Amino acid sequence: MLVKTQRGSIAVLVATVVAVAAILGSRLSYVPRWDGFIYASAVNNAVQWPPTLGSLRLAGHASHAYAALAIAAQALAPGSFWPMLLLGAALVAAAAAALHRLARLTFPSAHCVDHALLTAAFALQPSLLASAVQPGLDLAVVPAFLWCVVLLLERRTLWLIIVGIALAFTKETGVLLYAVLLAIYGLWTLVRTPGSARDRVFSVLALAPLTIPGLVFAAYLLIRRQLIPPSEAVVWNAGTAMIGQSLVRQLLLPRIDRYLASYLTIMSILNFAWITKLIVAVAIVAALRRTGVHRLPGEVVRFGSTTAGFGTVMAFASAFALTRFASYANSRYLLPVIALSLVPLFAALQALRLGAPVRRSVLTTMCLLLAASNLRTIDPVSQAVLGTFPFGDHEMLRMTSITHECCGSGRDQLVYSPEFTNLERLMSDALESIVPGDSVLIVLPDSMSWFAISLLDRSTNRRTFDGRRAIVPAVAEADSAYMFMSRYRQAHYLALPNGSPDRGLTLLARDFVIGPERRFSRHGYVLATYPLVPRQP
Repeated sequence: MLVKTQRGSIAVLVATVVAVAAILGSRLSYVPRWDGFIYASAVNNAVQWPPTLGSLRLAGHASHAYAALAIAAQALAPGSFWPMLLLGAALVAAAAAALHRLARLTFPSAHCVDHALLTAAFALQPSLLASAVQPGLDLAVVPAFLWCVVLLLERRTLWLIIVGIALAFTKETGVLLYAVLLAIYGLWTLVRTPGSARDRVFSVLALAPLTIPGLVFAAYLLIRRQLIPPSEAVVWNAGTAMIGQSLVRQLLLPRIDRYLASYLTIMSILNFAWITKLIVAVAIVAALRRTGVHRLPGEVVRFGSTTAGFGTVMAFASAFALTRFASYANSRYLLPVIALSLVPLFAALQALRLGAPVRRSVLTTMCLLLAASNLRTIDPVSQAVLGTFPFGDHEMLRMTSITHECCGSGRDQLVYSPEFTNLERLMSDALESIVPGDSVLIVLPDSMSWFAISLLDRSTNRRTFDGRRAIVPAVAEADSAYMFMSRYRQAHYLALPNGSPDRGLTLLARDFVIGPERRFSRHGYVLATYPLVPRQP
């Protein structure tokens, strides 16, 4: 029986590896755009010249650990995307290995098939795999954070400090997550330690060496303050612009606004997350009916003192910490919460006292739904809550519908699934046909020009992030294109479906004669382009 179970576990893990490899491998031709272009070009440029401490700060973040790893990977093939995709796949693998270890620690009595299915449900998360395709810092936070949780539970102090420092110097949220981890573990230790109050306090004080990563990061900030010019920020603070509040104020003062609602939707609804939350809610109701209200506090304390309870509390604490800051509706910001949410999910399945076949059927169904969601947006609840926009024969989510933030239906917000790469492929198809040059203006819908067409390959006219063999095309948005036409003989409008393509046509019609539509199509995804002729010379 044990051998059969182990074979089942191996089969699940092998199938997961094959599925993930197929999803990521099909994106080898992708060229990063939006925020991904910023990170990709910065890493690629650092390969061309000797890296400096400044080049390790990607997009203004304290990203030294990740940047060093990314630059080393990109050195394998400067100007090519596959090293970044390979690094993304390696980070997913490292995170999945940590999740598998965490599953074994939190649910030691569960079968290895259950551990494998939990790992598969994590590795197939569309937002996770989309972040592996789109270069950025948030994916690298996930394996470092999960391994910190595992190493803390295994009490491997030295390795925890080393990985904790790497986490702190991946992105600023890594420092926040590490602080939350130590705070919850300190409280957990205080509650679990037997003996007198004095013994419990000393058990918490014994954790003092674990604060070294935070102290190292604080020392870095102090040194940086002395070295940078007064006009430069000591720590990344672009998030203050959304609601005009400092990062410290946002962290300390809870608020209820549309940005919080957006994050709660991403955590609770997006990509079938609502199934997880529904199961947890049903388990809580069942536990209340089974134990009664009078026994509830004792049951909560008993569960909280277990490793599964610690993982569950960490999931909620991480969710609280990461939703403190108002920012764009990017699901990649919440990947650590998405990972830890599998702990309360399995705890709920156990609390419902479902048989192993039923429990595994639920997890298998989740894995299949998540795998399919990497290819198409199929979650009906996400579609109903967030709304959709048409992309040829398909529909994608309007990720900006709650916050009403910039960027039409979304730019980086669309990186909730690898499905977003279809837009980049069609853009390259259209640009290759248009052949942009010094006399051609490319027009996009409003708010769509953010690193959408930054560099084009000189020989193919397709998008690239390698500046060595690239041209810089002229790009304008629909509301201001008329201001630039005196410099160009031709103009073409790319009606990006995630913008407001019809509004763009309406604006352009005032100053241009709009030519016949030309459609570029791949697998049912469609991008329309229009030649533009000025009404006046």
